[in-house]
Amino acid sequence: MERNYPEIIISDEGVTWLDKGQMWMYKNNLEQCDPQIKNGELVDIVTNKGRYLGTGFISLKSHITVRILSKDRKEIIDHEFFKKRIQQAYDFRKTVEGDNLSNCRLIFGEADLLPGLVIDRYNDILVSQISSYGLEQIKDMIYEIVLDVLKADGEDVKGIYERNDIQIRTKEGLEQYKGYYKNKDLPTQTIINENGLLLHVDVENGQKTGYFLDQKSNRYLLRKIAHGKCVVDCFSHTGGFALNAAMGNASHVVSVDVSKTALDQGYQNAKLNHLEEKIDFVQADVFDYLDELK
Repeated sequence: MERNYPEIIISDEGVTWLDKGQMWMYKNNLEQCDPQIKNGELVDIVTNKGRYLGTGFISLKSHITVRILSKDRKEIIDHEFFKKRIQQAYDFRKTVEGDNLSNCRLIFGEADLLPGLVIDRYNDILVSQISSYGLEQIKDMIYEIVLDVLKADGEDVKGIYERNDIQIRTKEGLEQYKGYYKNKDLPTQTIINENGLLLHVDVENGQKTGYFLDQKSNRYLLRKIAHGKCVVDCFSHTGGFALNAAMGNASHVVSVDVSKTALDQGYQNAKLNHLEEKIDFVQADVFDYLDELK
């Protein structure tokens, strides 16, 4: 396959940031762009003198003009490229999440060199969130690769739920929506096991992709250091940190959130793990509550 991506020219200020390792380019650093370039097209970023800086999908409506996929000018961004990146992300998760692979963040955007893409796994459901115009155009291919990678490792997934109801999509010129990919008739609620804790997750209405799986390691770390301590879990959502503190035998745990729905779900999670007597659930604005404590 021949590599022939159109070029856009970046300002000297923008060059400074990309040379420091930044993996995205802002619109205010764009100096020259051919009007024939289509939204979501792959482009090469170059300096005024033609020095290559990176390749990625251009987003003509967003302040983030390019999310950089590669800084190797020889690399072709095709099916094999994404298969390699997704396989690398999955292999890394197997290394760090080997004991809990059925409930973890499989693809973590820029951290996996796949900017604009988040995919979480809750048992046999994948929940995706796409915030890049270019990736949205090839999502069928992306989903196919993810499912193939999991299947090849004997991992069974029944469907992909799309939580594309985030505001940043509007800035990309994309519609907001949520629902099962290809209209699968599957449940939107499940109970996961996170490091020995049972947690109810609502992938349709919960925050982010249903739960904050990206904080799983931090919650486990808290469990290890909570023994005998008084712990306040601020913005507790459905109680993930509070539950881990209680499981780690903290002397006193308070879960604070402004949302009664979130607190009710947190209490149900506590009951699910027989920890409801160890946690106080407080509905309050966190900043007001902290002022009262002070």
